[in-house]
Amino acid sequence: MSPAILGALLGVGVAGGIWLVVLAYRDRVSVADRVLPFVRSSTTHWDLAQSRGGGRWRAGALKRAFGLLESMWGSESTRTRLERAGLEPNLDAYRLQQLQWACLGLGVGVGVGLLRSADGHPVAVIPWVVMSLAAAMCGAALRDQALSRAARQRAQAIDAELPAVAELLAFTVSAGLAPASALNRVAHRLGGHLAAELRRATDEIAAGRSFSSALEAVADRTGTSGVQRFVDGIVVAMERGTPIAEVLRSQAMDARDAGHRTLMESAGRREIFALVPVVFLILPIVVVVAVFPGFSGLVVSTP
Repeated sequence: MSPAILGALLGVGVAGGIWLVVLAYRDRVSVADRVLPFVRSSTTHWDLAQSRGGGRWRAGALKRAFGLLESMWGSESTRTRLERAGLEPNLDAYRLQQLQWACLGLGVGVGVGLLRSADGHPVAVIPWVVMSLAAAMCGAALRDQALSRAARQRAQAIDAELPAVAELLAFTVSAGLAPASALNRVAHRLGGHLAAELRRATDEIAAGRSFSSALEAVADRTGTSGVQRFVDGIVVAMERGTPIAEVLRSQAMDARDAGHRTLMESAGRREIFALVPVVFLILPIVVVVAVFPGFSGLVVSTP
């Protein structure tokens, strides 16, 4: 490493240390900021108001960063995916996680540039800045993709749990319990994502919400077509006076048929992936083994 680059790195380090000391002095936590978290009502939400101990400038910087992330990934779609992933729909907490992933990507970009400079091949300033910003955006996008994948996996798990829940509800209603009581009993006897959503629905019903409205909220939170059909069938049966036990049995059969169709579609897609090693690995080896002896014999017999 050249002395100029080493001196520049040392200067940046010293300047960063001085700046951190100045920030620590400016952002001293007051007595009110220390006491208020213990006397205000308990909550699991995180918001920008909780960052007052870090200084107003930090809250403003976070607000601008959150606004930039929200302009790229909408708030409504993000809140919906948070609910479908089984997470608390707190946008500020999620944006903070997304910002952390972006800072991690930014650190990777800056680290790559520093390593190349230390190796004697420094990167130009403008490409280095562009690369670091692109790495930061990739980090935020990866967090968004992780949320989408979590929501999709939870939806698949709920679709797999639906037939068993529907059959148990049908048995319980056939035994003479009311739909709300049957739902409460089944939800507190089972585990899994769908049972957790049903327990939340039973709590809402106990708090005064109507049965159909609570079930429709379950369908909205899960976002799966199977649960939506299941809820619509129960609500329509209750409105028209149709025997709910028969409707639940039909819903369970439809859910199992839908699961079988999904399994067959997945198997059909996997067949294509199964052909990849056959075409690109096994078949070339067979061709080489079959052709190489004859080709070798021709070469040997040539005068």
